[in-house]
Amino acid sequence: MKQLVLGIVAAAVMAGCSSKSNFYQLHPQMQHSAAQTVHLRGSIVGVAEVEVADYIDKPQIVTRLSKGHLQLHEEERWVGALDKNIQSMLTHDLSKLLPHHTFLASPWEEPIDDRYRIYVKIDRFDGDVNGTVTLNGRWSLTDREENRLVVGEKVHYVAHGSNTLEGIVTTQSKMIDRLSQEIAKKIRGHI
Repeated sequence: MKQLVLGIVAAAVMAGCSSKSNFYQLHPQMQHSAAQTVHLRGSIVGVAEVEVADYIDKPQIVTRLSKGHLQLHEEERWVGALDKNIQSMLTHDLSKLLPHHTFLASPWEEPIDDRYRIYVKIDRFDGDVNGTVTLNGRWSLTDREENRLVVGEKVHYVAHGSNTLEGIVTTQSKMIDRLSQEIAKKIRGHI
């Protein structure tokens, strides 16, 4: 009996190990030229938690088959939470684009005087069967000291890339880089 139980447990473990899932991660196209240590400099800007639409706030990658028909890929998954991946990319890119400021991803250790905070909300972020990727959303920069909105805007990006899931993820990565560049351009003019 003991051997039968051990055999069942071993079979269950082996079944769990033989997962056919593929894992994807957004990846910055802008690379740092050398390893960098975070040193607080200039204004501290907090990259607050990124909010993503419910339909993409899941481990599985979602693609669009038609305007109202979406496909959830059970075997094709994000390596971590999509919102955290986007937040990490934005922090990385903004640090590269504006090296005289310090960008910290939420949550950060207190006490940090992050006078400015960036908020991002993504309403749509998916690719279709033709490799067309769409990003719709909005972002804002707030001044916590003066309790005001500094700048903000809606974004609508459409780009065409490869129609493979890897190609769609690469195109999505390029879109987050583009969003970072837009945010950096506005920050330069305001802080």
